[in-house]
Amino acid sequence: MSNGRWLMMDRRKMMQLVGAGSMLAMRPSMAQAQYVVPGIGTDKDMKGIEPDTLLLKDYRPKSLYKIPVSHIPKAKYPVIDCHCHGRWGDTLEEKIKVMDEAGIEKTVIFTAATSGEQFEKVRQQFGNHKDRFDFWCNLDLSHSETPDCTEVALKALDECHSAGAVGVGELGDKGMGLGRSVGDGPAGWPGGTVQSKIMGPHCDDPRLDPVWDRCAQLGLPVNFHVSNIIWVYYPQDYTNDGLMNEFIWRLDNKPGILPHNDLIEGMERMVARHPKTTYIMCHFANLDYDFTRLSGILDKYPNMYVDNAAQFCETSATPRATLAFYKKYPDRIVYGTDMTYSGRMFATTFRILESLDEHFYEHDFYFTFNYHWPMSGFGLPDDILKKVYSENARAIFRKARSGAA
Repeated sequence: MSNGRWLMMDRRKMMQLVGAGSMLAMRPSMAQAQYVVPGIGTDKDMKGIEPDTLLLKDYRPKSLYKIPVSHIPKAKYPVIDCHCHGRWGDTLEEKIKVMDEAGIEKTVIFTAATSGEQFEKVRQQFGNHKDRFDFWCNLDLSHSETPDCTEVALKALDECHSAGAVGVGELGDKGMGLGRSVGDGPAGWPGGTVQSKIMGPHCDDPRLDPVWDRCAQLGLPVNFHVSNIIWVYYPQDYTNDGLMNEFIWRLDNKPGILPHNDLIEGMERMVARHPKTTYIMCHFANLDYDFTRLSGILDKYPNMYVDNAAQFCETSATPRATLAFYKKYPDRIVYGTDMTYSGRMFATTFRILESLDEHFYEHDFYFTFNYHWPMSGFGLPDDILKKVYSENARAIFRKARSGAA
């Protein structure tokens, strides 16, 4: 069906589809093709579109409230970005300039390297600016279906450490095990990966116990992405308030994966079995929808921390609950972005953390801000800002190194 015929459908039927999000569910290939790549505006395409033919994916609300608007291009205190993938290539000098202007003192780069040779190759790409970065490696789990899985992973880990790796991550399990990708967006999505049909080991797999112990022995903190954001596991229907935001990451239609709760429980088992290993669970361990549960886990495991990367919109939708969490665990949260560096991106994260602004939006920018919920700032006090921006990261990294054998 062509776009023109789609928009000319019967009004009642169209409203049903718009209200329930059925257009996306019924025509995933069409939805993917029409999805607006972040950074490309759609205003010119929306002129003259009537409300009864407006699609959910094209809704771009703009706040009309006459309330304070803060612009914070530079963080109030020096920042360590603990979550960056650093695929910058020829734009390195430009990104260094952005870091300087935003007050980013240092950035943790997840190199994805699984051998000493790969690690050094990535590290060399940062030229004379290596002092502005900490380089972390990944795990070689290419032999996860063979008896020598543990041996191969340990050998590669030792290689990367000898080459200069100071941490391990970002590791991830969204339901198919470590080293497997699922729910990473539609084909053609920037940074998207091919979905695997082979199950890998989950984080609490006994074969990985020696690997987590070796991380502790080498003084390497581990950044781990457990599960995924909660809305993607629920039916993509009219009751899902994350539908417009999270549809492209949906997991409710992926067979054979572990559900969200099982993944969180597996994470707990891993952390409990390895109290000497320092874990940073990124994206608030994907439990920012349930701070009570996350609080209980942090209370049980002093070796576990969280980063706030790519979770600014979700948490700024519940500013009072999120502020209470920051105040309760000021020493357990580190700052991270997980986004392409730009002045606008940093200014938005600083606005959320530092200001008390209310009911504002960011659209057509990047996946973590390309949402439809209004955001509000937390107004974090200075003592917490200092810790989240950099002091916690320094303390966590020192703690991990102090435990090295």
